[in-house]
Amino acid sequence: MSASAPNVPETQENPRQKFIVAYEHRTNFWLSGLALVFLFTYSIQSIWPDLEQPWNSILTWFSDLLWLLFALDLLFRFLMTTQKRGFFKRNWLDTLTVVVPQLRALRGLRAFTKNGILSKGKGKGFFSNGALASAGLGTIIIVWVGALSVLDAERGAPNSDIENVGEAVWWMFETITTVGYGDFVPVTDAGRTIAVLIMFVGIGLMGVISAGLAATLLKQNQPNPAKEVMDELADLKKMVESLQEQLSNQTNSDNSTHP
Repeated sequence: MSASAPNVPETQENPRQKFIVAYEHRTNFWLSGLALVFLFTYSIQSIWPDLEQPWNSILTWFSDLLWLLFALDLLFRFLMTTQKRGFFKRNWLDTLTVVVPQLRALRGLRAFTKNGILSKGKGKGFFSNGALASAGLGTIIIVWVGALSVLDAERGAPNSDIENVGEAVWWMFETITTVGYGDFVPVTDAGRTIAVLIMFVGIGLMGVISAGLAATLLKQNQPNPAKEVMDELADLKKMVESLQEQLSNQTNSDNSTHP
């Protein structure tokens, strides 16, 4: 009885944890797809803020509905999981986009996280192979999401330099590559927060792309050890066969000379 007592909490928690793991596995792909839909509707509203009615109201209602869905999903997973410690840290992207409405455009990055429709996976992602392709796609999404986020934060602010999507995209390329010409500078707290995040992301992405390019070049220029070994074994096999043939011919010659 005493030996089996420590296993009771584990058997009680396992079904819940298995359920939440299965739930996340089944819903991550579709939630990331909805994140792309959310990014599409948010893009329309950011690029054309003076969109005529009723389209603006419809898009706002749809975006709010998706945000509510994401918030309920986050709350449900938190209540169901048995590993509550560090839950919001592990799900920082979902938490950030739910808690801070100014950063809700970052929800589009959900499509690029684990099990997302654009992520590397077992045949599910559009780019299921190739780190360079994945890094390139991730860069495009981050540039666009960051541009929309900073545009939403900066447009209409006093002394703001970023007032349209073209200026926002140009600022994003300057920031993510850590060039920083300084011709466009965020002036709001939300815009500067986004800038700091993009700087860190930019350094990481440039590192991934540089490492990927270096690995690709080394793979192309470096000889294949396995192929070299197989070639040497094939040469040795030919040499053995040649020696066997010579030995057989010599034996036949000796037999014919000395009956």
